[in-house]
This record gives sequence, C-alpha cells and structure tokens, in this order.
Amino acid sequence: MTEAILEWLRTGRDEAEDIVDLPWEIKKVGENQYIAEHPKIPFLLNVIFANGFIRLAVPSGIETIAMRLEERLKTYHTLLVLNERMNLLKFTLSGMNDEIILRVDLDEKSLGKEEFNDALTALLVGMNVLMDSLGLTEEFQEAIFERLSMMIIERLQKGMSEAEIMDFLIKKVGMTKEEAKALLKEIKKAMSGEDERGYF
Repeated sequence: MTEAILEWLRTGRDEAEDIVDLPWEIKKVGENQYIAEHPKIPFLLNVIFANGFIRLAVPSGIETIAMRLEERLKTYHTLLVLNERMNLLKFTLSGMNDEIILRVDLDEKSLGKEEFNDALTALLVGMNVLMDSLGLTEEFQEAIFERLSMMIIERLQKGMSEAEIMDFLIKKVGMTKEEAKALLKEIKKAMSGEDERGYF
C-alpha cells in the first residue's frame, strides 16, 4: 500500500482538479515517513505509515506553549469546537511546544484513492478554517509567501535558470506572467542584500 500511495502523490498534472492528482514532490525523512509538497498547496504534508494505518499530519506553525493562559484557553476551546465540526480531520497538539497539528488517520485495509483525496481536501479546508477561526489569515498568507520564496531560492541555488523559475511559477503555482516576474525580482533583490525588509 505504501508504494501505491506514494505513486498517487508522485504522478499527476499541475492542472488537475483533485489534490491527489497534483504531482507532489516526495522526500523520505525517516523509516516509513515521507514529506510531500506542491507549490499550490499551502503546507508540507507528512505521510507516516504505521501498523496498518496511514497518518497524514500537517504542522500549522502555531505553537501554543508560550501563549498567555487566557489566549491558550481560547485557542484550545476553538480547537475543540472545530474538532466537533470537522469530519475526518482532527486538530491535535504535538511536540515540546504544543504545536497545533492537523491530522487524518486512514485505515490501510479499506483505503482507496478517493478517500485519500478526501483526506487531503479536509486538511486544506481545515487549515483555512483554523487560520480564519484564530484570526491568523494574514500571517498564514505571509507564511505561504515565505514558503514559496524559499522554494524559489532553493531552485536558484541549484542552478535553475530564470526562464525555468518563471515556468515553475506560471505553470505550477498558477501565477500570471507579471506576478511571477515581480516575485522573482523581489527574491533576487533580497538574495543580493539590496532589500532591507528581510523577508528571509
């Protein structure tokens, strides 16, 4: 089943309507653990295979340990309400800093591609609902921009040409030519140290 799931993620086309049919980039990060990403999807997907179950986990980047007590209680209340509202998906806390994680556990025995796609869709919807409920939509948009910028920097450092980067931004990310050109210009400026705003 592991190979079938990884194959569902790897193969696909950028204009696909279903999330599972996008061509995800997969990296093995541990035994039975993989990270998948696609520039149109605003998060890194952790795929963990364990004891007949497939766990899909998405870190939100929100750590609750340092929050003031009142804020933390309000956040935990929001998570419990969302857990009640959302099907398939659950919001959990993980790690030493109690980071909010979006999680779906799937039974390997009965799993089909359609259910796997439903799980990915639930994670995407859940992430947006979470950020909206916590009033963090703007910060989330900034984090998405930063992640995309890091993907571009990585590609530039690997020797990808500007034309290839433009192609990546237009075809994979879905930007217009003007948006792609403006973003690439900003990133190159930041990389050369001319931009004092310091996105990165």
